[in-house]
Amino acid sequence: MTKGDKFRKAFEEVNVADYEGLLGLLKFRRSIRGFKDAPVPDELIDKILEAARWSPSAANSQPWDFVVVKEKETIEKLAEMFEFQRVEKRWLEATRDKKEQMYPGARFPALDKQGIVARFKADLEGKSPFRAASHIILPLADERWCHAFPLRTHIDKGRQHIIGSMASAVLAMHLAAASLGLASQWLSDFGSPWLEGVTRNFLRIPQYFHIYEPLAVGWPAYYPKPRHVKPLEEFVHRETYDPAKSRTEEEIGEYIDAHLRSGVKRKR
Repeated sequence: MTKGDKFRKAFEEVNVADYEGLLGLLKFRRSIRGFKDAPVPDELIDKILEAARWSPSAANSQPWDFVVVKEKETIEKLAEMFEFQRVEKRWLEATRDKKEQMYPGARFPALDKQGIVARFKADLEGKSPFRAASHIILPLADERWCHAFPLRTHIDKGRQHIIGSMASAVLAMHLAAASLGLASQWLSDFGSPWLEGVTRNFLRIPQYFHIYEPLAVGWPAYYPKPRHVKPLEEFVHRETYDPAKSRTEEEIGEYIDAHLRSGVKRKR
């Protein structure tokens, strides 16, 4: 008998998914940017949180708290702040070379406050798709849980371990939402300094927390097309790195244009 076999047998009794079921879930899960204006029962949200609770973390530190928002007025305010910070995001994008811009034509005159606000109202205000989401879940990373690591690990890569732990919890929640037939959207912009700061203040989150990759959850208003994924043979190297599989900067740009950002018509 393998050591720990009793635990494995008990584990199997809780209906562990087989590989094909897991792979199917990974293929089905997508970020969906469109929600029906319909509430999700709290018990389904709790199932999503339960998945996060059991996700792996460095040294089993579980360095997370979660703020769950379902009040429509609060979601509207979060969407308003999210939309306004996109002005800055587009402004910064305009500093890149034209052929690399994700938002072609994005131009905001420096210090033209009235022009910036007018452009925000015309292009971005009210456009956030997660305004109709039923819930917003904000994962909070607490780096004080680095004390669960050996001192050398804490010093060398403590924050990296916290981020990796949070990533596993967030992925678990997205997969759980998909398994329940729900839509979820990855809201990474809430980790940007300005938006994180105002959100932390708005939701009365203590300063020692970092907001890590919130997700909007709701009933899907549509189902997206299958996404492109690279074939294994393009990025898997056996025994040693195969230089024949390396890509130039130009080839990476062409791949992004063809497969990852095909809807963005960049200027050449």
